[in-house]
Amino acid sequence: MAKVSDVLKLSVMRGVRVVAGEEGLFRKVEHVTVMEVPEIKRWLKGNDFLITSFYSVRKSEEDQRALIRDLADTCCCIAVKTGQYVKTVAESVKRAADEVGLPVLEIPGELAYIDIIVNVMNLIFEEEGNSEILEKYVKDILYENYSDEILMEERGRLFGMDVEHDWFSAVVINFRKRYVPDEQDWKGIRFLGRTLLERMRETAGIRECVMVPLEKGYLILTEGEDECRLRETLVDFFEEERICSLWNAGTDKFVCSVGPVRTGLAGIRDTYSDAFKAIRVMRKLQPENCVCVYEKVEMYCVLQDLFSAGKRDVFERILAPVESREFLETLWTYFMCSGSLDETAGVLHTHRNTVKYRLGRIQAVTGLDIKRPEDGFKLYMGVLAWRMKE
Repeated sequence: MAKVSDVLKLSVMRGVRVVAGEEGLFRKVEHVTVMEVPEIKRWLKGNDFLITSFYSVRKSEEDQRALIRDLADTCCCIAVKTGQYVKTVAESVKRAADEVGLPVLEIPGELAYIDIIVNVMNLIFEEEGNSEILEKYVKDILYENYSDEILMEERGRLFGMDVEHDWFSAVVINFRKRYVPDEQDWKGIRFLGRTLLERMRETAGIRECVMVPLEKGYLILTEGEDECRLRETLVDFFEEERICSLWNAGTDKFVCSVGPVRTGLAGIRDTYSDAFKAIRVMRKLQPENCVCVYEKVEMYCVLQDLFSAGKRDVFERILAPVESREFLETLWTYFMCSGSLDETAGVLHTHRNTVKYRLGRIQAVTGLDIKRPEDGFKLYMGVLAWRMKE
């Protein structure tokens, strides 16, 4: 792990002076952050090499001292670019830094922020290794743990990710909601994730992908240069027989969801959250399935958002007169069987006439004829709202 003292040995730091807090030069450096706004602490990730001009606290030495004390447990170092807003670091601020052991550096005015960022990030990159750095970077995007989009995009380019121009899709592998995995299960899902990762890297249309651990599974963030090609590649990939066979042993344990193809920092967050929306919809509508592509269930995800926004009662009123859960299950199965009485009876292990009777009772209490397109639509939306609520 790189330390502040290692950063000071970089050639780009030749004109930088340590003006306080020398006792803290052993501190580890894990991130580089630029601060020109107040309340910076909520953006920090821990062991941050913080670069600032003191712009937000330029008018008060007391504010500068308070900032030093507040950041002592989060930052590994504060590098102050002097000249434009503060001519030099005040003596009282230096004393405050010495008291908490937080190194304070003075950066000459001619040294550009980006030169420091690139060189320090390269040092961290070399020290920690590619995969760990990429994991942290992706998590910073997902949890919006940054304050400057341009610097975040530049960080991505250092790792070979063109966040600004390339396209991304989140592939989430997660244990099922109520399943409690043991150690062997975690080994299995990790093996599955790594297998998918390696096969994706061999697939044309996918430029790169990175695997990130989650609370109950893994995220594989895929990257491609062309939107349509990446989308088609992922759909074809998860329909391949060799990929489908991977799920046979664990269909009751975990699920996989492919998020929509998006671009930009916000797009990466969107494809990640939409992948989980697809999992929630699949759990309600297709619980027997273990792989889901968001764009195939997008309409249902939009309906789920609509229901969550308090519009569910519009649809629930349609079937409010139907009190029998058994009748509702029959109606849902009938729609899933494309309106076949025989197939519905087979799925429900009952007689064809029983299905016909139940549908007739639904028509009687709702006044809606399932054979009429308009009424059939209403009945489908009503039973869909019931199913998604269940």
